[in-house]
Amino acid sequence: MSEPLQAEHTPEKTTEKKPGNLVAWLSMVLNLLLVGVVSAALYWLWPQWSGLQQRQQQLSEQQQQSLSTVQQQQQVISQKLEQQLASLQTQLSQASVQLQQQQEQLRALQQDQQKQLSSSTAWLLWQSQQLVQLAGQKIWLEQDIPAAVRLLTGAEQQLSTVQDPAFMPLRQALVADIQALQQQPLPQLGSIQLELTQLRQQILSLPLRQSEYALQQATEQVQAQDWQGRFWQQWDLFWATLVQVRPTAPEDVAVLSAEQQLSLRNTLTQQLLLAELAALKYQNEPYQSALQQAMDTLQRYFRAADPLVQQSAERLTHLSGLSVVLPVPARLHSAEVLNELDLTEKRL
Repeated sequence: MSEPLQAEHTPEKTTEKKPGNLVAWLSMVLNLLLVGVVSAALYWLWPQWSGLQQRQQQLSEQQQQSLSTVQQQQQVISQKLEQQLASLQTQLSQASVQLQQQQEQLRALQQDQQKQLSSSTAWLLWQSQQLVQLAGQKIWLEQDIPAAVRLLTGAEQQLSTVQDPAFMPLRQALVADIQALQQQPLPQLGSIQLELTQLRQQILSLPLRQSEYALQQATEQVQAQDWQGRFWQQWDLFWATLVQVRPTAPEDVAVLSAEQQLSLRNTLTQQLLLAELAALKYQNEPYQSALQQAMDTLQRYFRAADPLVQQSAERLTHLSGLSVVLPVPARLHSAEVLNELDLTEKRL
C-alpha cells in the first residue's frame, strides 16, 4: 500500500516545481532590473554628486577664506578701536586737566572781577558823592536849581548801572530830592527880565520933569507976534532969566543940560540893571531896593502926567509885587544817606 501512495504523490511534486521556477526567474529578472536601474541612477547621479561635493568643498573653502578675512578685519577693527579708545582716554585725561585749569582760571577771573567790581562800585559811589555835593553848592551858593537837578539826575543814572541792593536807598533818596526840586515853584525870571529890558529901552523916550513947560509957553507967545515983537520979547526974556531968584524944591529942578539929562537917564538904567541882576541871583532885597530907587527917580525927575511915564510907573509897581525868592530845601536827603554809607568797605 505504500507504493501506490508514493506513486500518487510524485506527480504533485513535479507540478509544484514549475511555479517555483517561475518565481525564481521573475525574482532574478527583477534583481537584474533593479541592478540596472541602480547602475543607471548611479551613472546619472554620480557626476552631480561629485559636482555637489566640489561645490560644497569650494563653499567651505570660501567660507573659511571669508571667515579668515572677517577675523582679520575684526582684528584690525579691534586694534583701531583699542587705539581710538586709548587716544580717547588720553584726550579725556587732557580735557579733565584743561577743565581743571579753566576752572582755576575762572575762579581767578571771578575774584578779579569781584575786586574790579568793588573798586568800580566805590569809584561810582565817590563820583555820586561829589555830584551831590556840587548840587548842594549849586542850590545854596549859586541858586541854580536846574543845574542841581541835572547833577542829581546824573548821580542816579550812574548808580543805576550797578545792580547792588545796597544802593537802592541812595537811589530812592536821589529820586526824592529831584522830585522835590522840580516841584518847587520857581520865580518867572524870564518875564521879569523881559519887562526890565523893555523899560530900559523906553528910558530915552521918557520926558523929564523940569522947567521946559515955561520955556515952551514963552516960545508960543513969541511965535504969535511979529518979528519986532519977537525980538523984544526974546530980549526981555533973556534979561528976565539971566538972573532969577526962586526957591528950590526936590521935586522941581531947573533946566538940565544935555550931560545932566544923559546922566539922569543912565542912573535910571543902572537901577533897572541892578534889579535885573538881583532877580537873576534870586536876591529879593536888592531887587526890591533897586526897583524902589527906580520908582523914586521916575517920580522925581520925569513928568508924571505923561502917559508913557505913567505906564512905566505901573509896570515898576507890578514888578515890585513879584517875589524873586528861590524856594530851596533846607537839606538834601541823598547827602544824609551818603554819609551813612561806609565808603571804606566799598573800596575793599
